Amino acid sequence: MQRLNHFSMETQLAFAPAATYRSLLAEPPVPLWRRLGIFMTVIAVAIPIMAVQRVTIGLVAATAIAWSFVLAIQLVLGTLVIASVPSRRVGLKRALDLWFAGHLPYCIWVLATAALMSNLSGGSLEMLIVLAIVPSVWTAAIVSTFCRIVLNSSRAGARWRAAIHLIAVWAVGLQYVALSVGGWFQITGSVSRLFE
Repeated sequence: MQRLNHFSMETQLAFAPAATYRSLLAEPPVPLWRRLGIFMTVIAVAIPIMAVQRVTIGLVAATAIAWSFVLAIQLVLGTLVIASVPSRRVGLKRALDLWFAGHLPYCIWVLATAALMSNLSGGSLEMLIVLAIVPSVWTAAIVSTFCRIVLNSSRAGARWRAAIHLIAVWAVGLQYVALSVGGWFQITGSVSRLFE
């Protein structure tokens, strides 16, 4: 597949993961730190927008340090998924590079959530949970394709790896939210209000 110049590789990967991953496997690798830097920059810019509706170099730097645990969690999850397929086509470093290339749905979600919360008089926990569903499902499809194309996993193996990744992301995310908002009863209350 020849990529179109007006679409970034990450955008193509988000909308056509199989063809894009096949193309990327034939191309020279991008340094992993670039993708990690983009991922961390999105978080480091979005959090100050949500919290104080402004962005400064100091806030971005402090947020990048404080929220680097998100990057660490994704590195661990990606490494576990990659290591679970011993017959993969590429080494760990290259696989992690391609793993982080598929994070556009979550980057869009983080930025959209920041924009919405900064323009509303305080976002709700319900809104945050509902808005997270689309990038979660979208990313699960990308992870499944990543497992099939990059890791050489079977379709069934790709699906269960994507499902376990999805569950792990939601478990870690909800636990963090629970710690931030005062406990699980806040989350269960917000979820129950969604169905009223």
